[in-house]
Formats: sequence, structure tokens, C-alpha cells
Amino acid sequence: MNTLENFLIAHFETEQLSEQFGMRALEVNNKQWLLTARTLKENPDLAFNQLVCESVTDRGDKGFELFAHLRSFRSGDEMILITYIEKDREVPEIESLAGIWGSAELFEDEIYDLFGIKFNNHPFLRRIMLGEDFEGFPLRKSYKYPENE
Repeated sequence: MNTLENFLIAHFETEQLSEQFGMRALEVNNKQWLLTARTLKENPDLAFNQLVCESVTDRGDKGFELFAHLRSFRSGDEMILITYIEKDREVPEIESLAGIWGSAELFEDEIYDLFGIKFNNHPFLRRIMLGEDFEGFPLRKSYKYPENE
């Protein structure tokens, strides 16, 4: 077992661990999202210093599933950090990872633009593809596309 495996088993319940796309995946409560991300980056044995991407899947009644794909340049390990945003489908929100990894800023802008998820403590959350006057969030399952005229 490598350092990543040992760390995850020692610090998290085994039912939170899985494998996705050939990588270790850790699912945490959304209240633990920020603390877990910071730990994975700042722990010297892990040093997940790169956020490869951050993305969302709309799971309908289960809420929004948020993924952070992480990489450690020191060890070469990669993993996926997962949480659900279940509380409010109309105005979903979660803490931003931008204070930990600068690259999160652009990923979170895109997620906000297309899914409407608000990232608390994001430095400048904005729409980057759709205009400010665009109504709705087109990647939500509930989005109603306009009829062709």
C-alpha cells in the first residue's frame, strides 16, 4: 500500500473510499470539502499541488455532485475528491477551492455559468461563456430550452 492509500484509510471511513477512472476517490460531506482539500494539498506526505479540473454532474433529486481531480507532482499520485450539494437546488452553494488552488477560479466560473452553483469566498465569480442577461443554467436537468421560432 502506498502513502496515499495509508493516509486515506487512516483518516477517512472506508465507505468514503472508492475507485473511479483508475484513481482513488474520496467522497466527503460538503461541510468537510474545504478542510479536506486543504489537508490533501498541505500534508507534506501527499502534497496534491495541482487541481487538474473541477466539474459537476447534476444528479437530479440527489443534488449536484462536485468533483475535484487532484495531482501530486512529488509522488505522481492522482485522486478525485467528491461531494454533493444537496441543500438547495434553486440556489446551491459551497466553499470555493480558489484559496487553495488558483486554477479553481476559472473552473468555478464555468460551473457557476452553466449550473448556477455559487462558490463562497470566490475572488470574482462571474459568467464567462453566457451573457449576464442569459436566464437560467443550461446544464441543469431542470433547464427548459427555448422553442425554435
